[in-house]
Amino acid sequence: MGGPVSASSPELAAKVARTVLKNTLRVRPGENVVIETWSETLPWAKPFVAEARRMGANPMLLYEDEDSFWEAIETGNGRHTGQVGHHEWAALAKTSAYVFFFGPSQWPRGDEIPEKKRAGVAAYNPEWYKRAAKAKLRGARMYLGRTSQLAADRWKLDLDGWREELVRASLVPPAELHRVGSRVAERLRKGKQVTVSQDDGTELTFRLGRYPTFLDDALVDASDVKSGNNMATLPGGVVGAAIDHTSAVGTIVGNHTSYPDSGPVTGVKWEFSDGHLTGQSYASGGEPIQTSYDKAPAKGKDRLSFISVGLNPEISHLPQMEDQELGAVLFRIGGNNFIGGKNASPFGAWTVVTGADVTIDGKPLIREGKIVG
Repeated sequence: MGGPVSASSPELAAKVARTVLKNTLRVRPGENVVIETWSETLPWAKPFVAEARRMGANPMLLYEDEDSFWEAIETGNGRHTGQVGHHEWAALAKTSAYVFFFGPSQWPRGDEIPEKKRAGVAAYNPEWYKRAAKAKLRGARMYLGRTSQLAADRWKLDLDGWREELVRASLVPPAELHRVGSRVAERLRKGKQVTVSQDDGTELTFRLGRYPTFLDDALVDASDVKSGNNMATLPGGVVGAAIDHTSAVGTIVGNHTSYPDSGPVTGVKWEFSDGHLTGQSYASGGEPIQTSYDKAPAKGKDRLSFISVGLNPEISHLPQMEDQELGAVLFRIGGNNFIGGKNASPFGAWTVVTGADVTIDGKPLIREGKIVG
């Protein structure tokens, strides 16, 4: 294909477009489709325009220029990037399906810019999602928009390999993710007591509580639109729930690299007693987590609050999608009210365990990293 996505091909990009428009968004003839892209992913976005036309839909391409974005921030005009004009709101109100290669792709550049200059750069976000839900549009957020050489360097990844894995994972049929994910969601919804163990040292028990489950299956159907959960993330493939944040006892040993914006984190060990985090250590990369934890308000930051199970068979080393690897179990400490729980702590950190055994009320859900229940 050339350009910034040289590891791809026109045929592969077209296949991604067909899969997302047909299987995730179920675009119909006559519908209005918006494709929003940053500079880095323009070669991936253009086939969506061609495919939407082939399906009889009406595409419109919105282009966000990376250099112009960073120039605005560096010159102190970042707040203007957070403004949306009436013409764009009008287009959103008339949109049936929205494909968003979200960025900026060179997001690590923000670390070098004072917080004052970065204030307000995405102020439109809450209003955008509110209007999108009101318009009942079906949306797909494409993680390819976050990829660049700068981002790959931050996470110590090969850029081409990263993108290739993102593409493979984005092509997994949503129906497959939905089938497995619905089964896991039902177990989480009905269960009470969870036990997790893994040979690397994880031995943990906690209660689920009675909180809503969420399922990210790369599919936006009528029930998603009705509930306001109308934006899928591609790749997709994770199911999870808030837990009783007062109940954790035992030890979690994160044996899978995790990828906060600050960089890779390995060798996580969290210890819990009577629902509280009593010890934490990291083999590498944990300093920013520890610093944020120390600065956070005390209430709720030391609680295990969330569990999820990965569903995507094509994911193994995708940063900030490590929770979606098939059979992977993610745990989060800190707030869970964003997903229906009762812990309002502003702090949050996560780790992932692979190859685990998970039982709910004594019945297996995962055995040696394979979903069986």
